[in-house]
Amino acid sequence: MQIVINIKESSTQEKILWMLEHFKDEGVEIQKIAQFHETLNTEQYTEDYIKANWKEFIMEVGSNDGYYKSKQYKLDRGAYLEKKYQ
Repeated sequence: MQIVINIKESSTQEKILWMLEHFKDEGVEIQKIAQFHETLNTEQYTEDYIKANWKEFIMEVGSNDGYYKSKQYKLDRGAYLEKKYQ
C-alpha cells in the first residue's frame, strides 16, 4: 500500500519520519516526492498550459524510480493496455 501525507509543520514532519524509520525492518520504505506535487493546482493546468509545458510533466514522472517496474506500475500498465486494445 502506498500513501501520500502532506505535513506542513517541519517539527511534525521530523516526528513522523522518526517514527516511520523504526518500521524500516518491517518493510516500510520512505520516499520523498518532489516539491512539484505540493504546489499542485489543477485550475492552472489548462490544455494550452499542458501543451506548452509537457516536458516538465514527463521529467517529473520519470524521476520516481520507485514506481517504475513496481507492482503498481505493472497493474497500471496492464489496465492501460487492456483499455487500449478493447
